[in-house]
Amino acid sequence: MISHKNKYIFIEVPKTASTSLREVLGFPITPHLSILESKHMMINNWPFVEGKGFRGKLHKANNLIPFKIRKNAAEKQFNSYFKFGFVRNPWDRVVSLYFRKEGIKMSGRITFDEFVKWIQNSSDTSIHTSVHKYQLDWFTDENGKVIVDFIGKFENLKADYNFVMRKLGIDKELPHANNGNSNKMHYTEYYSTKTRDIIAKKFKVDIEYFEYEYGK
Repeated sequence: MISHKNKYIFIEVPKTASTSLREVLGFPITPHLSILESKHMMINNWPFVEGKGFRGKLHKANNLIPFKIRKNAAEKQFNSYFKFGFVRNPWDRVVSLYFRKEGIKMSGRITFDEFVKWIQNSSDTSIHTSVHKYQLDWFTDENGKVIVDFIGKFENLKADYNFVMRKLGIDKELPHANNGNSNKMHYTEYYSTKTRDIIAKKFKVDIEYFEYEYGK
């Protein structure tokens, strides 16, 4: 999600309160793009100026602008935007993906144990499927370097949401736009030792980078 008006880029990792945040920001459902995909989109669509005048004409004649000029200008603009997103404890997130109401509804088709064995990517049951293996992948460039300004945590949602809203100059309470799993059991109730270890191995990168622990 890119807002040229307010100069921010929101990376919508599925099942990290992205629906609620999108409601606050006033955006419709859009494809979930990583920061790298967002950057490429900005380069391919530069300049981002609405209205009339010289730059407005440039927008219509974008293909006539040499790529190097377009790329340099877009990268400068990209770097000036506030770039943010949220992540979630992988064990908790997998349970939420299993019970999600959008996209491919898996909870009525297979057992949770089968789902854990089946899931290959971190957002396979997203409305817009993704090739990203880890949540970290959503925030990195071609070299694996994190290129966003802030990554909040679902587990610290209120405080991290408030930080983002202050940065954006928005004064709105966070709604609960998508309740997700209607079963209020703690996520650890769904795991056996075997399935817990499968997720630990599959999302080892996220668990280590974001310092997540099972049950916390």
